[in-house]
Amino acid sequence: MRRRPVILALSSLAVLVLAAGCGAGGDQNAQSERAFLSAMVPHHRSAIEMAEAAQGRLEDPKIRKIKDAIIETQAAEIGQMERIHQRLFDEPLEPDEGAHMQLGLSAQEAGMDHMGGATPVSKSPPPADRAFIAEMVPHHRGAVAMARAVLARTQDAELRKLAEEIVSAQRREIATMEEVRERKYAGLVTEGVGSGERRRAGLS
Repeated sequence: MRRRPVILALSSLAVLVLAAGCGAGGDQNAQSERAFLSAMVPHHRSAIEMAEAAQGRLEDPKIRKIKDAIIETQAAEIGQMERIHQRLFDEPLEPDEGAHMQLGLSAQEAGMDHMGGATPVSKSPPPADRAFIAEMVPHHRGAVAMARAVLARTQDAELRKLAEEIVSAQRREIATMEEVRERKYAGLVTEGVGSGERRRAGLS
């Protein structure tokens, strides 16, 4: 006759353990969502700055089209990310260039290692296509890496849709930039990951 209380006690314990596990997972997911939004906003702003620095200085029509798309699309995505952050966390988004570490990514993997200074695009004489490609390809790859990291950890429908769109659009733009690089420069432009790579490419 003592089995029923024991079974009930064990069932209650199992529920508590499961709830605790879900809570921990929820906290980790929320941390990843916050990190992604906080890191991607300054990442997007950096891309926009590079694109604006290339205004009137690009030759290839495909690269000019990418430059225009970056300015328009990523500005809109910044506004969307700020709204998502407000909805999820009930507070304004605070940009954090180091938040990529909470997604398990280094500055180089996140395309953050070149931010905070003048870029080869702004220093290169026109046409600046080579410098733009060398700078933007690794920057885009960093955005794709961060988007994939948050996709593995969030269930928020709007955030997932945004991250999927970032992956799709920026992978497509990477492919176009690599095609232009191969066609015009025989693939000789180093991908500008950090100042050392830019120096080896003769772009700084």
